[in-house]
Amino acid sequence: MTTATPAGPYLRLGSLLLLFLLTAACGKIGEPLPPLIRIPRPILDLTARQQGGEVILGWTLPHLNTDGSTAATLASIEIYRSIREPSSAAGAAPSLGDSDPWRVLQTEPAPGRQETRSIRDLLEGQDLSRVLGREFSYAVKVFNRKGQTAGLSNIATLWLQPVPQSPGRPRLNPAEEFVEISWAPSTSNIDGSPVAAGVAFNLYRAPPEGSHTGSLLNPTPVAGTSYRDGSVRLGETYVYRVRAVLETDRGKVESRDSEEATLFHRDVFPPGPPRRLALVAGREFLSLAWYPNSEADLAGYHVFRRQGRGDFQRLTATATQRTSYEDRDPLKGPVTSYRVTAVDRAGNQSSFSNVVSDTLE
Repeated sequence: MTTATPAGPYLRLGSLLLLFLLTAACGKIGEPLPPLIRIPRPILDLTARQQGGEVILGWTLPHLNTDGSTAATLASIEIYRSIREPSSAAGAAPSLGDSDPWRVLQTEPAPGRQETRSIRDLLEGQDLSRVLGREFSYAVKVFNRKGQTAGLSNIATLWLQPVPQSPGRPRLNPAEEFVEISWAPSTSNIDGSPVAAGVAFNLYRAPPEGSHTGSLLNPTPVAGTSYRDGSVRLGETYVYRVRAVLETDRGKVESRDSEEATLFHRDVFPPGPPRRLALVAGREFLSLAWYPNSEADLAGYHVFRRQGRGDFQRLTATATQRTSYEDRDPLKGPVTSYRVTAVDRAGNQSSFSNVVSDTLE
C-alpha cells in the first residue's frame, strides 16, 4: 500500500513564496532624493560702531541652515569693508558687486559654540586725517565646511568722526557708601584738533576677573569730570574706565577707554558711637542701657568701666548684641563710670559714647 505525503505544509510554503513575488513585482523604485545642502542662513544683525579711531563690529551667528536644520557645520566668516565719500541718501550703502569699492577686510574661523561675535577694525594702513568724515560700510558672509554660503548679511554703515582722545586715568576716592570717581578730560581729538565744548563722559565698571569694559554706570552722559558710584559694597573689588562721549547729528560716538583704575573697597569705616547711654543704680548692681545702632554690618557693643580714679577697663570679652548691660560686681563707695563702643563685622570700633557715673552704696 502506498502512503500519501501530506501536502499541507508544502502548499502553505508555496503560497507565501507566490505572495512575496507578487508584492515585489508591484513595487516601484522612486526618484533619487537630492543630497541635503547644509548652508547656514545669512547673518541679519550686523552692527558697526566707532570707538576712538577704531570700528567695532558685532553679530550673532546663525542657529539654522537654509533648510531649517541646525547649523552645525559653520567653518569661516568673511568680512567686507567699503570706504567712500558720504552718500546723499540717508542710510544708503553700496551693494556688493564687482565694480564696487568693497575689500575683504578679514577672514577668520567661525567659533564652535559662541553665538555672538565681536571684532575691531583697527583701520590699519588708513590715514585718519583722510578718512574722517567718510562713509564706512561693512558686511559679512558665513561659510560651511564645503565653502558654501547663503550670501551677505545686512550692511552696517557709519561715518567716522573726530572723537576726543581717551580721558585720563580715573582717580578713586572711597567712602563707606560710595566711591567718588574723577578724571582729567582730553584736550585733543584723534586727528590732533582741539576738543570742542560740550563733550560728556561715560563711566564703566567691571569685576576684576573680567577683561571686558564692564557695565555702564551713568544713565545719561556726565557733563562734568566726576561721578559718585553709590552701588558699591564693602569688601568688593571694582575696575573703572572712562570714555568721552561726542554727540553728533548721526548719534553718540565714544572715545577709547581710559586706563583702568582698580579699587578694593575695604571696610575701614567704623560704626557711629552708641547714643544716649543711661545708668540706673539698683541695690546690688548698676544697670546700663543705650539706643541701638543702625549699621547693617554691626557686630555688637563693648562696655568699659572705670572705678574711682583708675583707667577704663573693658568688661565684655566678646561683643554683646544687647543694648543693655548689668554690672553686678562694682566696688561700693567710689564713683563708678561707664562708656560703650560699637563694633562692626570687620572689627572696626566706634568712638566712645557719653560717659555715665554713679555710686553704689
